[in-house]
Amino acid sequence: MAITYGLLLEADFTALESVGEAWMDLYGNLDDQAATIGELKAKDVAAFGVNHWEGRNADTAREQVRDIVVDLDERAAAARRVSVSIADAVEEFRAAQSDLNEAVAEVDRERATVTDAGAVVPDTSRGTDNISYAQGMSTRINAALDRATEADEGLKAAIGVWAETFSASERSALIQGAADEAEELQELIDSGASPQAINDWWSGLDEAERLGILEGNPGLIADVDGIPTEDRDAANRDLLEAEIDRFSPTLDADIADLEAQLEELDAAGDRFDEGGGNLGVPHETSEYRELREQLEALEVERDDRDSLEKLQDAISGQARTDQEYFLLGYDSAEDGKAIVSVGNPDTADNTAVYVPGTGGDLDGASGGDLQRAETMAWDAAAVPGGGETAVVMWLDYDAPDDAFLNAPSSSYAEDASEPLTSFMGGLEATNHDPEGTTTTVMGHSYGTTVIGEAASENGLATDQIVAVASPGMTVDHASELNIDPDDFYATTAPGDAIHAAAESSLIHGPDPSDTGLNLSDGPGSGFGGTSFESDSMSWNPMEIHSNYWEDGNSARDNMAKIFTGNGDEVR
Repeated sequence: MAITYGLLLEADFTALESVGEAWMDLYGNLDDQAATIGELKAKDVAAFGVNHWEGRNADTAREQVRDIVVDLDERAAAARRVSVSIADAVEEFRAAQSDLNEAVAEVDRERATVTDAGAVVPDTSRGTDNISYAQGMSTRINAALDRATEADEGLKAAIGVWAETFSASERSALIQGAADEAEELQELIDSGASPQAINDWWSGLDEAERLGILEGNPGLIADVDGIPTEDRDAANRDLLEAEIDRFSPTLDADIADLEAQLEELDAAGDRFDEGGGNLGVPHETSEYRELREQLEALEVERDDRDSLEKLQDAISGQARTDQEYFLLGYDSAEDGKAIVSVGNPDTADNTAVYVPGTGGDLDGASGGDLQRAETMAWDAAAVPGGGETAVVMWLDYDAPDDAFLNAPSSSYAEDASEPLTSFMGGLEATNHDPEGTTTTVMGHSYGTTVIGEAASENGLATDQIVAVASPGMTVDHASELNIDPDDFYATTAPGDAIHAAAESSLIHGPDPSDTGLNLSDGPGSGFGGTSFESDSMSWNPMEIHSNYWEDGNSARDNMAKIFTGNGDEVR
């Protein structure tokens, strides 16, 4: 419905603003409820915890609690998005109203008059020039009305999508209305458009068109660098939910049934053929073998489902920093990949992108690696005057599986170079104030090799680079990373196993935290940049390699200072 002149001129948006605040209150209540219910199974000793209640009924109860928490989290997120949409619309309505008031106030009454309907009528008795003048003023008034109408249509679409008030036909119309735009986006992606070009194009759409693409084809925008964080998160959560729903609801029962059948055959002595097998190795009967193969296939499905549900659980609710989680990408194939942000990097004062190393997979991305990201966001929040720091756990590459067999190869870093470069370019494109925020790329172990390869070959859209426990960054000096060496920081704790691996092979280049031998410039020249302290926290070299996020480790305080733009204070 088009917004009329009289409606916009006299509108009071206070009531609508209050509605938006009510939706935000609803978001808070739902989020609190999700946290409270989630605590029932959050710890082993909780009411529904595995050490407090065992058995099939306990497993069923925990699954139901998980479903309730996920549902509450989805509804809370929807309420937050409705609230934000209303606030954005109110801002746009008021801007349109201001445009209208300014235009009306500037009408020269001796040359034209404005009717109650908003039409600008020229006074032709005073000259024909007044006709073009009236047309110009009419254009300004209509532009204000069009601005308000577009905001109104966008708000309707947002409420329809997030509050699920749209009928099937309205949803279909929304999707169809954005069909041409979806095709344009696909063409942009296929052409290899830059993240900035993608963002410029996306920003030129109205809200209804953006929501139409999201509703009709979330997979089109889920992993596209340059699409804003909120939109990527919504798309990826839709895809994650849909993928989980594709698993059979009877999967666990089917596995239990096959296990029971195999146990019965084994107990009855019907597992092996009576004739024995070659070289004395017994042959399983065809019946037993077929059941076993069915069971193994279903167990793989269960593992895949459990990994996805673990990711879904991990991004439900808020982080302990009171920041939202944002799912910027995931892939369930093979070891799995994921990009999860603690806080919104588009709006935060600082952004740190954490690249995990050897052994990174989907389970780690929703477990230990995500916990590290949350810890870093927590530490940064404690820096006085540091503002909000969003920390992105970036595991959008196939990390080496084994430190000895795979990590010596540079192929993993080479394959990850372009995706990391594109992602950082996307963050820069979607950032609300790229010149006024501090962006850091931080890697651990082989993750630093990935960063070194990307930075040296392509250049990264970042202010700073931090290397923790690096086996080498493929270059001999910090200046080769395409940043000022003063903006490079590195640490390796005493006794870390990576010391021996890096110094004995030099496969990936010199140790960036070592102030000794530099292959290019000779003894004493060093890698460049600043080395900062970290503590061992253990006698075990392998444990030391993972202890940088342990309570009390000075590395945590130093990284927090770097992330918040206070690198000159590191020790």
